[in-house]
Amino acid sequence: MNDTVCFRNIGQLVQVDTANKTPRLKILDKHALIVKNGRVEKVLKDSGLKSSNYSRVIDLKGKTVIPGLVDCHTHLIYAGERKDEMERRLDATSYMDILKSGDGILSTVKATREADGKSLLKTAKTRMKRMMALGTTAFEIKSGYGLDIETEKKILSVGNRLKKVLPVPVTLTYLGAHAIPEGSTKSQYFDFVMKNLPLFRNLADGVDIFCEEGVFSVKDLKRLFLQAKLVGFTQLRAHVEELSHQGGCAEAAKLGAVSCDHLEYANPKDIRAMKHGDTVAVLMPGVTFFLGGEKIPLVHSMLDAGITLALATDCNPGSSPTYNMQTVLNLACHLYRITPEQALVAATYGSAKALESHEKYGSLQPGQRADFLTLKTNDYRDLFYYFGENFVEQTFIQGQAVRIPKAPAIE
Repeated sequence: MNDTVCFRNIGQLVQVDTANKTPRLKILDKHALIVKNGRVEKVLKDSGLKSSNYSRVIDLKGKTVIPGLVDCHTHLIYAGERKDEMERRLDATSYMDILKSGDGILSTVKATREADGKSLLKTAKTRMKRMMALGTTAFEIKSGYGLDIETEKKILSVGNRLKKVLPVPVTLTYLGAHAIPEGSTKSQYFDFVMKNLPLFRNLADGVDIFCEEGVFSVKDLKRLFLQAKLVGFTQLRAHVEELSHQGGCAEAAKLGAVSCDHLEYANPKDIRAMKHGDTVAVLMPGVTFFLGGEKIPLVHSMLDAGITLALATDCNPGSSPTYNMQTVLNLACHLYRITPEQALVAATYGSAKALESHEKYGSLQPGQRADFLTLKTNDYRDLFYYFGENFVEQTFIQGQAVRIPKAPAIE
């Protein structure tokens, strides 16, 4: 029996056209999406289709279809929450002062160390299902809330379990160099991270580091990346130029980083380095919004240089407690002054490229995974025009509608 599915009567079918140097949206009216064995087979004009050619025909009744959103930077495996910290920040205490006082990341480390793997799996799975309901169809997840061997392994083991129990692609990143644990000096702890890096090679796809004043230096970043390459990690990422300019972006790009993330304080030299290294710039406007930041990355300089932009939630309990990539899309347009087209390309193709998976998913092109969203509108731009709405009617993973919860996932 023919197992090909025809999604017809699509009002607006949105793909990412990657044939040109700069990826652009390709918007087709009154077309059909043909899916075979979970992958896009082809796109056809809706008129003249013969239902008998397909095992199933699904009428989308004029709805808009867009590629599934890709969240390429999250910290969603953790325990606890940090609402008290939010109040302190709103009362003028800085993010770094909170961290120096032993709270911030370190409070999440304490809660995550105390949680068992079963509870971490349950809460992370609930978060991911909510994110899927809101339109995310591929994830990156970092460790970094253990800062010891046992808990970092526990987090990444939960991540590998999530790969098996949910039908979405998951990329895992070891972020041992996230903060300095209580009772250690920076030098002691970083030597510990370097020594034990091989222990995480079979648990994670890549490594990351928080390069910032008072945390880890550019020299540390270089040592980590060189050692990671020797151990066999292929994906190098870095939190850089977020709260101040340290020079980590240019160094990371020079060493072959697949992405540099945050980049509020990145300068023209960093942009040139990212362009030369074909490094993706991962931007997270949710962090700027939630922390009340006033510094905006040089987004238009990045675009002018031809750098691939990506967007992500940075889902975490301290600086970006959101599960909603739709919110990120809206914030990106209005904080960065970029167009809906630029934002959607960044949240699909760009984010997939940051995970070295842009040939597998993110553009809804023939041969790719059929991960897509139907929207409650006939114009994709409504995602950017109306804020605070959920426009996702249904999430499809490999051509299959997924049943996922509609209720908020809160602690």
